[in-house]
Amino acid sequence: MEFGFTEEQEKLRKELHDFYATELPEDVSGVPALSRELQDFWMDLQRKAGKKGYLAPGWPKEWGGLGLGHIEVGIANEVEGYWGIAWPDGIGLHIVGPGLHLFGTEEQKKRFLPEISSGEKIWYECFTEPEAGTDEANQQTRAVKKGDKWVINGQKIYITGGYKPDWLYVEARTADTIPKHRGLTLFCVKADTPGVTVTALPCMGGYRANIFYFDNVEVGDDAIVGQINQGFYHVMATFEFERSNTGIAARAKRELQELIDFCRNTKRNGKPLIKDPMVRRALAKMAIDIEVLRLAAWRTAWRFGERKRLGPLDFDLTGFFSRLNAYTHPNLKMDILGAYGQLPMGSKYAKLDGAIERGWQVTRSYHYAGTMEAIKIVLAGRVLGLPRIPAKLHTTIMQALQEKEKQA
Repeated sequence: MEFGFTEEQEKLRKELHDFYATELPEDVSGVPALSRELQDFWMDLQRKAGKKGYLAPGWPKEWGGLGLGHIEVGIANEVEGYWGIAWPDGIGLHIVGPGLHLFGTEEQKKRFLPEISSGEKIWYECFTEPEAGTDEANQQTRAVKKGDKWVINGQKIYITGGYKPDWLYVEARTADTIPKHRGLTLFCVKADTPGVTVTALPCMGGYRANIFYFDNVEVGDDAIVGQINQGFYHVMATFEFERSNTGIAARAKRELQELIDFCRNTKRNGKPLIKDPMVRRALAKMAIDIEVLRLAAWRTAWRFGERKRLGPLDFDLTGFFSRLNAYTHPNLKMDILGAYGQLPMGSKYAKLDGAIERGWQVTRSYHYAGTMEAIKIVLAGRVLGLPRIPAKLHTTIMQALQEKEKQA
């Protein structure tokens, strides 16, 4: 089977590689929270890429994109992943922008999309709450209509981002319904609106999350994205655009190649690490896993191009395999480096610039967007067609586990 690309597509790939090779210094880090200098660098590069239409190549030209197809977008994502690019406004580009394309009014598109594609503004996604993580529909933040305003009260947690946001994409409960996912609505909220406060939440690996509090925050009807009480469905549709992220595999492949080169040039007990059978087995496993991830991402990109929207059977294989790799690969890398793998970036004797230690820390937090157990349940039901656990049996199991915890 031929997986090649057209001449024009390869030309685009080279154009993007040349641009980032020129703009990116060798020692730049994709962890913006490490320093103000890094934040300024990434913001400047984001604006440069925005001027060329590279930030949103699949968007229409009238909104600052290049009007390209899903395969070309996949190529752009792959190149960005290879270079380890972490756009300051990743949320705006991959969540808010697609959401506005699908459900926003013409006025909202005209107002927000050019700002996002140009790299001038920063958006944060305010979905997760203390009681609403994997259970996306269990939102407690409320928006109540009072006169011609909506008054928002509540709390959002683990909102990632090390930059000062301009806008917040907020999901809030606007009706008490059963089932509960039918009473949610999306709002665009200016980050400096009175009543909005934020507290930093430092994370492992140098990243930063935030806690946002909404205390009688007022917005108008023009802040609503899509239909009232249909926000959950809008969010689920928007999440489809994350499924074909070819950049994840590209970045993983480059990091693996760097580790392979390290193993070839580093000796242990008088022999290159690459000669150790256990090391070779670990490298081979990671290479196979990454290739599976790459093919899954490209399959989804192709499906997107064929269907425009993904169906219920188009399971998030990219997220599934990338999550599996995130749990296993850092441990394998730690095993290969031994004690050196524990040394952080900046340490005198750190190998590979401390990337192994930093990667291990970052992946410990990979429980967002649904736990692995929740993803397996969806996979079992939607893809394999297995029956769901009856509610009564599920309750019995949970009660037994809770009782076991009390006894321990």
